[in-house]
Amino acid sequence: MKRHTQATFGILGLALVAGASHASADVESLIGSEVSGEISAGWDSRYFYRGLWFGDETTWTNASFSKELASNLTGSVNLFYTDVMDDALSYSEGNLGAALSYDLGCGTLDLGFVHFRFYDGFAGTARGGVRGTGIAGNDEANELNLTYSQDILGGFSGHVTVARDLTIDGTYGELGVSKSWELSENVGLDFSLTAGYSLDSYYTFDGDESDDWTHTQISLALPMTLSETASLTPYISANISKDARDTTNSGADRGDTEVYYGASLAISF
Repeated sequence: MKRHTQATFGILGLALVAGASHASADVESLIGSEVSGEISAGWDSRYFYRGLWFGDETTWTNASFSKELASNLTGSVNLFYTDVMDDALSYSEGNLGAALSYDLGCGTLDLGFVHFRFYDGFAGTARGGVRGTGIAGNDEANELNLTYSQDILGGFSGHVTVARDLTIDGTYGELGVSKSWELSENVGLDFSLTAGYSLDSYYTFDGDESDDWTHTQISLALPMTLSETASLTPYISANISKDARDTTNSGADRGDTEVYYGASLAISF
């Protein structure tokens, strides 16, 4: 799995340097012009998901495809894989998601399903160690989620998400705002702020509050256009752990507030 991820990242980088427009045209010729999408790969100094720390030094690849199914209705499929490069921890994860998106005019409503696969257990496994038990050792999870998003004041966009994990019967809620600025013809600045909430012990562990705020995350990204279809996006984020994450996230070389960073390469078609 690790070799596959790193090889994919390298191949994507070469495609961008050699000419992403040609690569995008090849993809379009295979799947048809009515389908749009993006293929991307990246590296993160630390991997946080919904405020929960999973590992350090991670590489990932992602492929998303969408198609208009009817007036105002779009269907999409997303495939994601990530792998921790940390010598102390073995953690890898693959996700397969599908969603329906409906344009309400005032905003957009998304209904999605995600299957998560944890190849080394939900909490990962220490190199040479034994996989955890209970939730920490889960191999997979299934989720239904609903998101409403719309433009709000001052050029900001906002969203509300409710996600129900069908495997552990836990619920996650999220509020978020974002805004983008154009700094130059080929460089932008993206800002986002999100806050998460755990209900019914959404992946909380000993010492964490089962029903409380999980985290606040602040991110700044600098998307740079390389060609008509290719982009490079470095970013920096701060994850501020709240009562439903603070104890679990605070460990060796980690505190309740962590600043991390990364970059991604993407080809759209």
